[in-house]
This record gives sequence, C-alpha cells and structure tokens, in this order.
Amino acid sequence: MILLIIAALIAAAVVLCGYTTVRLPVRREEGKRHIACVGDSVTYGCTLPLFFLRRYPTVLQKLIGSGAQAAAFAVNDRTLQDTGNKPFRKERAFRQSREFGPDTVVILLGTNDSKDINWISAAAFRQQYAELIAAYRALSPAPRIVICTPPCAFKPFNRFFSITNDAKLDRVPEIAAEIKAIAAVNGTELVDLYALTQGKRELFGPDGLHPNAAGAKVIAEAVFRTLSNHPDKESDKQEMK
Repeated sequence: MILLIIAALIAAAVVLCGYTTVRLPVRREEGKRHIACVGDSVTYGCTLPLFFLRRYPTVLQKLIGSGAQAAAFAVNDRTLQDTGNKPFRKERAFRQSREFGPDTVVILLGTNDSKDINWISAAAFRQQYAELIAAYRALSPAPRIVICTPPCAFKPFNRFFSITNDAKLDRVPEIAAEIKAIAAVNGTELVDLYALTQGKRELFGPDGLHPNAAGAKVIAEAVFRTLSNHPDKESDKQEMK
C-alpha cells in the first residue's frame, strides 16, 4: 500500500511539473484575437511545478489581458525538423494550432534539433523552418508570424539533471543564429531569446535547459513587447493593452 501511494505521488509530481505531456484540446474563445504559442518543452513548461500556471504562455495571457487568447500548443522533446526523431509537425498539437484559427503564431522550436541524432545541416534546418512558416501562412486569413530563437542552454547542476538536458549545448547558439537569418529571409518578426538569456543561468532550473518561473516571465515579457510594439493594425495595439 505504501509503495502504491509513493508511486501515485511520483506520478502526480511528474505530471504537475510538466515532465510528461498531457494532450488536452484548447477551447477557442470567440470574439478575441487568438495567439498560438507553438513549441517544445520550453513552451510546455517542463520542470516547472504547476507548470500550467507558470509557463510563458500563461504569463503572456496575463500580460495581454482579456482582449486576446494565448494558447499553448507544445509537446516535450519535439523537433522543428520533420527528419528529427520526434517531429512537431507529426503531432496533434500542430494540427490543433492550425485549427485554432490563430491571428498570431509564436514559434519557439529548435533546442531539440541541436542533438546529434537530429542535426543534419544548417541548410536542412533553414528549409524545414521555411516549410513550417509556410504551413501557417497557408491559413486563411494568414496569421502574423513571430519566431523565437531558443534560449541559452547551460550545463545541469549534476549528472542527475541530465535526464531532461541532452541537448548539444554548443550547437544551440548556431541554431539561434540560423533562426535570426530565417526571420530575415522569410519576413517574420523575431524574438531573440538566446541573446536575452545569454549568461543568465539564474533564469533556468537545475537542468540548465528549461526556464524556471523567472525565466518563463522573461520569455513572456519579450514576446509581449514584440506583439505590442509591432501590431498588424491599430486595433491590435488597443487589445494588447
């Protein structure tokens, strides 16, 4: 009996700290602007206790207020590239993000592409990122696209926390640089989270990869600044206040 209770507590902790992805439908709130926050475990809130209350899309929702709906479409450990071991575009979350009918799509992917098992070349990454952007632009009406560089990544405090950090740390800045170029070539807006978090280990949890609550807040504020400062039209600016 004691073992069952311990197992149940561990399972609950795993879920509540975002270590395992719970795939739930998103209810679209009519009469609002709709912001789809697309991504991997950084967006999902992996390692954050009560992640659904503290991850960056939730903080972003508080910042934008009731005029818009920010919804998370994120799956842990997923890659931007379809050639990766766990492609985001093969996930139900990708389909749901398009069915959401977003006015704005914020993409935060790339950290998992850094792994040796997933990385092919910079050219392949650029091509597949352009394909993802095109998939969202094909929606009618075409949404505003904002793409984010992955945050900086650090070594875990010890070997135990490597369980949730198997990224290739020295490749993350290369991917961040590629995403900056992708934004310029594809005409999207950019949020440079790598530059924003570089050298700021205090914004990350013990594994050095996933933002803590302070880090999630920094990401949300950066995305909010971009959404507020470069609206599609004047009415958007009012809704972001």
